Amino acid sequence: MSLPTLLPRRRLARGLVALALAVSPLACAATGSPGAKGPPGAEGRAAVVEVRDVDFSGSLFTIVRDGKPSPQRAGLLIGVVRRQLAHAAARFHAGQEERGVASVLGALYLVRPGEGRAEMIDAVGERALAGAIERLSPRGDEGRVRALLELQAAALPSGSRARAEVDEHLAALDRWMKDTRTGGPLEQLGAEQRAAVARALIDSRPESLERAAAATAAWIDRAIEFNIEYRQGGKRPERDEAVEAARALESGGATMAALFLRYGDAKGALEQIDRTSARRVVPPGLYERLKAAATDDDAASWQALAGAFAHHDTQERDAETGIAQDLLDGAIWGTALEAYRRDPQSYDSATLLSQVMIRLGMSEATPLVLAGALGDRPSPGALGSALGLVLSALSVEASSDDFEAARRTYSAAAPLLVLADRAARGGAALDPSGAQVRSLMASLELRAGNLTAALPLLRAATAAEPTVNGLTVLAMAERQAGEHQAALEDVRRALGAPDARSAPLEVIQAHLLAFELHRDAGTQDRAKESLDAALAAALDARQRARDPSAKARVERLLARVLDGYGDEKGAVRAFERASDLVAAEPPQLGAAMLDAVGRALVRRDLPSARRALKRALEGNASEEDLVYGGLWVLLLERTLGQATDGTAGRALEGSVGRPSWTGRLASWANGRISDADLGKLAQSAAQRVEAQFYIAMARKAAGDAGADERLRAVSKSPVIDLLEVHLAREMLAPELRLDVPRNARLP
Repeated sequence: MSLPTLLPRRRLARGLVALALAVSPLACAATGSPGAKGPPGAEGRAAVVEVRDVDFSGSLFTIVRDGKPSPQRAGLLIGVVRRQLAHAAARFHAGQEERGVASVLGALYLVRPGEGRAEMIDAVGERALAGAIERLSPRGDEGRVRALLELQAAALPSGSRARAEVDEHLAALDRWMKDTRTGGPLEQLGAEQRAAVARALIDSRPESLERAAAATAAWIDRAIEFNIEYRQGGKRPERDEAVEAARALESGGATMAALFLRYGDAKGALEQIDRTSARRVVPPGLYERLKAAATDDDAASWQALAGAFAHHDTQERDAETGIAQDLLDGAIWGTALEAYRRDPQSYDSATLLSQVMIRLGMSEATPLVLAGALGDRPSPGALGSALGLVLSALSVEASSDDFEAARRTYSAAAPLLVLADRAARGGAALDPSGAQVRSLMASLELRAGNLTAALPLLRAATAAEPTVNGLTVLAMAERQAGEHQAALEDVRRALGAPDARSAPLEVIQAHLLAFELHRDAGTQDRAKESLDAALAAALDARQRARDPSAKARVERLLARVLDGYGDEKGAVRAFERASDLVAAEPPQLGAAMLDAVGRALVRRDLPSARRALKRALEGNASEEDLVYGGLWVLLLERTLGQATDGTAGRALEGSVGRPSWTGRLASWANGRISDADLGKLAQSAAQRVEAQFYIAMARKAAGDAGADERLRAVSKSPVIDLLEVHLAREMLAPELRLDVPRNARLP
């Protein structure tokens, strides 16, 4: 059932005639590059600094803040890369594959030419590389896959079976690349250029960069020749060749620049452009910014260059002819880093760098980057913006349940929170505020099952900003901690919070929580008072709601209120009205279905559960919602000893066999996974609680007398935002039959 909010829950281009260039003698092409001299990351050895998770934020900040070479920096860089790869490996293990790939790239983006060391890749790092290779290979990303395979090979013992397997993969990849270089001459050059550039983005050896520059220059040269031939001959070209020419002429100059700027080398980019045909296709504005960064090498010129690439990233680009996204990302990283290093007190530079670091799985140092730029007396606007980036970083980690990364990020934000508290005491209004940061972190700790850490965060957040929702969540947490009176006091404070008049739905939830607290304590008169207040608030909100979504949310809360009175028919009608209101909105329909089926599971109302689930199936509710609804209906059928009508099976069938958690639940429901295996497959605190709940319910359906004790353990779980925790509590709660107030006008 609905609970108070705990957490907020990626054509053929312009014709060749338009791209025709003035005919002039071509600049000489880039010199050919020598062959590879060894795997990336093997330039030498250095003393390793072991970086622990507790040290990671500060160590990463040190590496980012200053790029001047020194033995001390070399050793620390090894430790930071190792630790970042360990984070990537953990993300792959948790099933967060996109985040894992981004984190591997983040680790490798920290390395500049001449900085690679064999010690950067240990056994854990090798597993992270393997995860990235597995993810990138199906995409045909041959350049980056080859670079990663070389790194992986360098990390494995020579002569080992694992090393032999990687060498076989490398040989197979080379054969595949040779066999697939088909099409016209320009297509083949384009394919080679893409692979060489993608490889150079993570292979920091100079020869890799030189090879990519030479491939880019040859590709641009041929495109210019192709365009001249087309203009002079007028013969309609092959489409694929024409697209490749358009890509080279449109984005070749920016590609050459971005290739070197990935490593913060504006001089190298300018030299390469000036001595190749890239000079003829580079956008004039980009060239001028590049020239300024290469000659002035100051904060302003680097900021302008970084801003140009960042702006380009926000614009719509032609998928066939625009600059590749991975190359654009690399250029933004390299230019943002240089701009920041030239002036760490520039808030604009710190902001852009922080945004890129969050995308690359390195959120942990962003609060330190921002704090250094803000100084001791930041403006409320700048401080609020910085806190907003911290919230963004925490939200990204929340989306992948990476609680350890969130904790490291939050810990690094301590200086910002000190500034926020001081600003608040001075009367400044921050948006967002320090209280909101603490509140989000508290919700993450609750999701992680860490009630001890969540409670002081919630208390601090609600002391600074008392809101109905915040105080209700605090009351829920204190109930789970066994602090009954404190929970009741927090509900009282919630109902008197400054935003109570503007938050009617949260007020209803607060009254419902008070009802549950009194009911569970056996104080029936107080329970009825709270339920009557919830009913009055729900009926008033029902009259005031205007849009269908708001009306549906009120109906769902009204259903809970009526269910508290024991008015089962009234509750079912309210849930059905809610479903009617959002029938065309699958996310809200799914939420309404879960509320309705959850109530039916508690009340053992199989017909209502089946009707609600059927409506969600017909309305294309999300696969995840359908799995949970199907599970509950299936468990209810088994509990009542009723033969299935097939509805639950339809809801579950699309997820059976999937590697996701809901896929594993669906497989368990179908008997493909045992109780013991389901418990082992649960990786997070929330998944472990869910597994306990479903195993307990299955045993209850089988007549196990000890099932209720298992449910009681679930009901006391600190993961308070789980519906399963609420359902377990409701199943064990004392049953009340209360009279609806006579003056209540029920729909």
